[in-house]
Amino acid sequence: MLGSIFYRLDPIVICLVLMGLLLTAEEFGFRLRARTRPDQDVTEKSDIALVLGAILTLLALLLGFTYVMSQARYDTRRQLVVDEANAIGTAYLRAKTLPEPRSSEIQELLRQYAALRVEIIGIKDDAPQRIQEVDTRSKHLHGLLWEHVAALARQTPNPITSVFIQSLNEMIDLHAKRLAAYRNRVPLSIYLVLFLVSVITMFWLGYYFGRQRQRARIFPLVIALLVGLVMWLILDLDNPKRGTIQASQQSLIDLYQDLSQDAPKKP
Repeated sequence: MLGSIFYRLDPIVICLVLMGLLLTAEEFGFRLRARTRPDQDVTEKSDIALVLGAILTLLALLLGFTYVMSQARYDTRRQLVVDEANAIGTAYLRAKTLPEPRSSEIQELLRQYAALRVEIIGIKDDAPQRIQEVDTRSKHLHGLLWEHVAALARQTPNPITSVFIQSLNEMIDLHAKRLAAYRNRVPLSIYLVLFLVSVITMFWLGYYFGRQRQRARIFPLVIALLVGLVMWLILDLDNPKRGTIQASQQSLIDLYQDLSQDAPKKP
């Protein structure tokens, strides 16, 4: 339940809330240290600095690790768009080699399937019910296409039919891969650990500066801003619908336009 709510939030909102938490944690650490044991020897100061350096290093590693995960998911979604467009186009071309009237019927179903893929691009609602609806419509077209192929395989079993079956099977497999890639997000537990480490880092930073009872306002603000920007980039890359950095769908759009132009003219 928590994961569903988190993934549907706007990345900008999440990062603004995170930055607010970071600055609050730094303020709390500063006030806590300023009110307790103001006297501090050099050894204790160096120990705190050493721990702070280690925590900052850990935070940088976690940010880098999470960024790599989100970038890999973004690249996968982008590549699958190209692969699916190629698979649909190949199936359409090979459908022209099949005997009539099934050849024309299969080509029309493939045009409808390409239109559905383009329709999905414009959908901004990523609710599970909406995803399930799209999946059901896709599988319905898969079933209609497979009925034609099964009938052809029984009536005229030949290499041409076998080659088309392979193309259709690849197209159906890519639908499953794209759906899995859409649902494959950076685990919520990783985000929670990253947020927790960020908050602890800022608290320790405020605690370190609190010993002198002097505010280092620029440094904590810069750290919070940088962490927030990197987190926005990670969340944006990891969000297939709500992010501003979206995998290009131009391959499917071009395919749909080509198939639409190839459709027979109505009398």
